[in-house]
Amino acid sequence: MKRVFQHPPEPLTGKHYWRSLGELSDTPEFREWLEREFPAGTAELNGVEWSRRSFLKLMGASMALAGFGLNGCRRPEAHLVPFTKSAEWTIPGKFLYYATAMPRRTGAIPLIATTVDGRPIKLEGNPLHPASGGATDTFAQASILDLYDPSRSQRFFHKGKRSDRAAFDAYMGELRNTLLAQQGEGLALLVTETQSPTRERLRTELEKTFPALRWCVYEPLLNQSQQVAAQGAFGENSRLLPRLDRADVILALDSDFLDCGQGDLASVRAFTSVENRFTLTGAMADHRLRCPASQIALFAHALAGKILAATKDPGLGSVIANLQVPAGAATFDDQWLSGAANDLAAKPGASLVLAGPDQPGAVQLLVYAINAALKNLGQTLVIRQVPRNPRTIDILQLAVDMNDGRIKRLFILGGDPVYNAQRGLAEDRETRFPL
Repeated sequence: MKRVFQHPPEPLTGKHYWRSLGELSDTPEFREWLEREFPAGTAELNGVEWSRRSFLKLMGASMALAGFGLNGCRRPEAHLVPFTKSAEWTIPGKFLYYATAMPRRTGAIPLIATTVDGRPIKLEGNPLHPASGGATDTFAQASILDLYDPSRSQRFFHKGKRSDRAAFDAYMGELRNTLLAQQGEGLALLVTETQSPTRERLRTELEKTFPALRWCVYEPLLNQSQQVAAQGAFGENSRLLPRLDRADVILALDSDFLDCGQGDLASVRAFTSVENRFTLTGAMADHRLRCPASQIALFAHALAGKILAATKDPGLGSVIANLQVPAGAATFDDQWLSGAANDLAAKPGASLVLAGPDQPGAVQLLVYAINAALKNLGQTLVIRQVPRNPRTIDILQLAVDMNDGRIKRLFILGGDPVYNAQRGLAEDRETRFPL
């Protein structure tokens, strides 16, 4: 008979090892949860030695007794009925394809959606579009699941209570009449970054109807330092787009670009990552250097010095001359640093250096200068002029207007600034709590 061996008693002296924070705190709530960890009825087995044969007898009897209660169970009846109104352009049993696009912060991915009886079941790249040639990534493939996500909003709520469509339509009708009388004064829309011409057309119509409307664009992964650095280096409304498919060598400085779905590494031959935490990008890198976040700027400055020695670029030299390195700054492995710089310099026009969105503007400017010295501008780093409405405000200006009481009604479309915006930008005027 198999015997159950008990753990030896814990020594009263020496180190005490705990397996969870709850065990360390040893609160009454944790003790209660510990007693309820196993199903009811097994507490009687505590301290009793059971053999394998006895355990199988007990489980077999339990299954037999459970079978008596299942005799009256059957599947619910369901009837197959035809459509009362057939889906448009569909033939039963045949797929229907639609050309669509998945919005991204820097544009969109052209896709082909496969539908059956009006239900999308698959997303693939559009082979007729020159931008992708039919290629997609994991984010586009997985986005089909968002349409069937049970956590999607499926009902109306008003001040935390369940409502219906009729009440919502009535509220919007009253609100529209009020805003028309006020010319849209106190109305603001907070939207995410996208390059949709349809949304811009609708915005133009809204601004004609409500001239005092405030339009705020906020994208948490498009940092203000990146925008300011790009516009300061390349002019107003400039946006830099990395072309990973053209790069043979990539160096990422605190940039987890793979986790953001900005591209893949199918054509990249050498990939290096310098980061302060383990990320998806660092996991796929050929070479990875652990570096504190406070020293990323120093590493970028040291790398720029190596690139300047190899390229003799005057523009990079002027940027380095305007930057001051504090005394007693950290030093890095010269062999590792020289190897990374030599790999980049050996591929002019086919290399790429990326800086993460959390890095300050000085690091962004330095990385732009490095890419310019490596002849990457226009090749692996493309400059685009993004049309921007001059009436667009940022989230900082929106927060100031909210705190001053100039915003009476705020519509948030497609984003969650309460979760991903900086805490304390605005406060609730009734409770005075930060949002």
